[in-house]
Amino acid sequence: MRVSERQERVLRAAAELSGETLTGFVLGVATERAEQVLERANRVDLSAEAFDRFVAALDEPAEEMPVVRRYARQRSPIPAP
Repeated sequence: MRVSERQERVLRAAAELSGETLTGFVLGVATERAEQVLERANRVDLSAEAFDRFVAALDEPAEEMPVVRRYARQRSPIPAP
């Protein structure tokens, strides 16, 4: 990985203060950040009002969708593995 001199100084200093190798420090911090990004991508935040509308919609009868039903009955054009 290419970093500027300043970035390398900062990373090395932080790794040393943490008692870690530079690689261990960078991987640990990168992994934490990656987990945060993935968590945010997989979470849906709703207001109480929006959640109530969502639950109400789930309780409604299913909407008839003839086109979807027609395609669901057809054989898939994608071959099975």
